[in-house]
Amino acid sequence: MSRAISFLFAAFFTGSISFAAPSMTIVGQDYEPFYFKSGTSGVQGACYEIIQRLCQMEQVHCKFKVAPLRQFLAMLKEGKADIGCPISASPQRETVFFMSPVFSTRYSFFGAENYVKKIKGYPDLKGMKVGVFSPSMTEVSLQKIHEFSDKGFTIQPETTVFVSLRKLQNKAYPLAYLNRDVAQTWIQRTRSQLLEVPNLGESVSYYMAFSKKRFNQTQFSRLEGHLLEMRKNRFLESIAEKYKVHLFDGAPRNP
Repeated sequence: MSRAISFLFAAFFTGSISFAAPSMTIVGQDYEPFYFKSGTSGVQGACYEIIQRLCQMEQVHCKFKVAPLRQFLAMLKEGKADIGCPISASPQRETVFFMSPVFSTRYSFFGAENYVKKIKGYPDLKGMKVGVFSPSMTEVSLQKIHEFSDKGFTIQPETTVFVSLRKLQNKAYPLAYLNRDVAQTWIQRTRSQLLEVPNLGESVSYYMAFSKKRFNQTQFSRLEGHLLEMRKNRFLESIAEKYKVHLFDGAPRNP
């Protein structure tokens, strides 16, 4: 048996070969502060920096792409991308992706002060129009609230979270339902006066998704081990602090 064949035989049984290809494709939607493209600086964000470290630990070259949510999910499902981030969980997604929780965040209502100060509970949403990115898990969360509140408000679907924010800023509707971290980052960057409605919404975890077309369980476990190492050496904590997001801790965030 030749030396090369002996090496491949050993690697097959030990799992020492991480990937069949010398590079990986990473994809995410434009979703600052988690993953976004910033002018000539290229892709940035909390997900980007964590995955970049993961690529270094695996000693593979990674190509980072930005795509709309539907395309981003399709690329992962079809094996045209290896890793995606951030993504919230659903039973359908878990059938085609290995998923590792990374961040804790919230879906929240935002609006101008004159509306926000009047809202103390879901009944106060009656008669209002609420913008939301569609299709998305944010919209699924809002639809649950819609049912719970006897369909007392109107849902206005939008093509991106930033369309919702711009229309909200321009008073196209009184409220929008958004990821809290994304909304607060946009508000700070644009110096908007929009405010979060306190105590309403839903806690949610964001995951790093690994295409089952590109990874098997052994490879996924290896990468999860790297993420655990990053948590232990506080690299994840440093990234969370840099981008003002919250690491997943197994418990829902307080409103």
